[in-house]
Amino acid sequence: MDAGFPLVLITYKPSFHTQSGRTIVCPSLRQLQPENFVEMHTWDALARGLDTGDLVRIFSVSNPAGIQGRVKLTQAIRPGVVAICNSYGHWEMSSRAMTLDGQPRGFDPARASGLNPNLIMRLDPALGNVTLMEPVAGSASFYETQVQVLKVS
Repeated sequence: MDAGFPLVLITYKPSFHTQSGRTIVCPSLRQLQPENFVEMHTWDALARGLDTGDLVRIFSVSNPAGIQGRVKLTQAIRPGVVAICNSYGHWEMSSRAMTLDGQPRGFDPARASGLNPNLIMRLDPALGNVTLMEPVAGSASFYETQVQVLKVS
């Protein structure tokens, strides 16, 4: 256990988005939920003086600066666990202004809304800049990151 990081981060795919995150380009799906949240059990949130809608910073050993987002209290998650759904917080996918072959490209800043949990996931200690890999299937280890959540004042 990482000292000072008492919560476990999990990620999930919302039923209205795909695992790949490409559905963020669809405005009608973004209308269902314009941004994602740091979801945590009410007990954990109250212990930190948090209420739904508060701006928080969630950080890990791999990313001490962390990321910021809004917290959502729920009793549908186990105490000690924090959940962030995938498909949000893109820094590409035409979410920012750019040029291609000298020509400005259209963009939609709404595609960057929300949090991207990949930015705080545990990094591989041997490689340093790659998410820790799960040894059996060889995919990203989505459930090995311990985090802390603090209110942004």
